[in-house]
Amino acid sequence: MPTIIDISHVSGVSKSTVSRVLNDHPHVSIESRQKVQKAIQELGYVRNTHGIQFRLQATNHIGVLVPDVEHPYFSKLVSTLSQSLGSIGYQLVIYQTQLSREYEKEVYARLLRREMDAVIIAHSQLSEREIKECIGSCTAIICNEAMDGEFLDVFRLDEEDAVFQATSYLLSRGRRYLFFCMDHLTPLQEKRWSGFQQAHQQFGLSCSESQCYRGVVTMEDGYALGEQLFTSDQVPDGMITGSDFVATGLLRAAKQRGIGVPDKMSVIGFDNHPVGCMTTPELTTLTNCIPDMVQDVTQCLTQRLKGMQSAPITKTYKASLIIRNST
Repeated sequence: MPTIIDISHVSGVSKSTVSRVLNDHPHVSIESRQKVQKAIQELGYVRNTHGIQFRLQATNHIGVLVPDVEHPYFSKLVSTLSQSLGSIGYQLVIYQTQLSREYEKEVYARLLRREMDAVIIAHSQLSEREIKECIGSCTAIICNEAMDGEFLDVFRLDEEDAVFQATSYLLSRGRRYLFFCMDHLTPLQEKRWSGFQQAHQQFGLSCSESQCYRGVVTMEDGYALGEQLFTSDQVPDGMITGSDFVATGLLRAAKQRGIGVPDKMSVIGFDNHPVGCMTTPELTTLTNCIPDMVQDVTQCLTQRLKGMQSAPITKTYKASLIIRNST
């Protein structure tokens, strides 16, 4: 009985290429695919369907890609996903990429090896096209990332509109020297920065790169930024942050430096985390729509795993601005 090795010898391509053709992997040239198919016909090769069925049987494991599970947003997202998927019999496997493209690609390789049934991508260093090239016909859903949904199902918050709302609110209250701080520079964070700029444009105000601070992720980062800004000659009268924890650090620095909030400066957080109700003053914030997003991701995922065939689904959620005493 002919084997993959025999097909490799006859076709003149590697065993791995033969395997990719047999598994309908997208990363095979047309020429190589034709050579393999011709060799299969010449040799009368028949696949071992029992082995294939064993390899392709469901694992009931779903991977989720996050940069850092200790980040408050991703911690909440993972917890909500775990509860939702667990209620229908799936176990969530967390992969922390630490912003590594190489590690992310290794997770996709595991998906191709059927070590999990699907992957939920909450953060990626790759483009949507690159992800699709990595996973072939396997199931992957984008949750949270600002992608277009050309190749994959995408469930995302309208990040641009969220920050536009927050910035417009402060500008409407007479604030004119606003600062914006973000996590690491990603397409998602660029959407937020765009919303900040658009709000200024709508009010006929200029906006420069000097008003944007990058790499501000933790409560400690927020405090350090506050220490820097609140001892400068020009103290901002409004701050829009990437998370409630960053905002909490800013509030602490403001209190220590005698900057009255909201009298002299307003602060807006992001994610509506319970910590925002524990600060003094209580924190104005933006919702992140995690419950609705996870519910829709779970429904879409189960349908895809049951064989649903349709064009990629794209759903965008609108954040709400929750006004509290920090503004």
